[in-house]
Amino acid sequence: MPRLTPVRLALVTMAVSLPALAQSSAGAPTSQATAASPPAAASVVAPAAPASTAAPSNAPKPGPSPYSALVQKGDRAYLTHDYDAAIAAYREEIQKNPNGALGHYRLGEVELAKGNFEEAEKSWQTALRVAGKDEGTKSKLLLVLADLKERQKAYDEAVARWKTCADHAQTTGTGYPATATERIKRADEWKKISADAAEVKARIEKRVQEADESMKKSSK
Repeated sequence: MPRLTPVRLALVTMAVSLPALAQSSAGAPTSQATAASPPAAASVVAPAAPASTAAPSNAPKPGPSPYSALVQKGDRAYLTHDYDAAIAAYREEIQKNPNGALGHYRLGEVELAKGNFEEAEKSWQTALRVAGKDEGTKSKLLLVLADLKERQKAYDEAVARWKTCADHAQTTGTGYPATATERIKRADEWKKISADAAEVKARIEKRVQEADESMKKSSK
């Protein structure tokens, strides 16, 4: 067998390697090529969400806030106890939107804070008339109107209004019927306390009067 010189050995090695290299390039990529480039799966973006989870095209879009700039202005003034400025803002809102219950409702709140019970009553009654089918707002108005009569110690009227609150809550599913029931109980208790106090006061006044008459007779 002839001796292979370094040059011949290199040529033989190249001859053996070229067919293997050609076959490797025609088939799967070599491990070096695979390491250099990321796998195909890694370059694929995340699949889109299933059609069932996508928002329907006819989904309702959120509308504008019911709180106008004037109502917000009045609210800020109310929170700082600037009641006159709050009243001015709410009245301007009412002029702009007389059939909106919110302006009347807010005006009643600030009138109550000032101790103007009659004005608060008027504002809330107006809000109740223009509330339309807004049962949630009606529930709030019925509640504050009943509470107003309690504040005025008109317990018979307060009980009647709390019963209206309870009936409305049960009929419409809005409001808090349990609150109305509790307030009716409390109003009845206050009625009894007031009646008992009136009787005690009358007895005291009678005894004072009798004592005065007795002293006048004894002084003669």
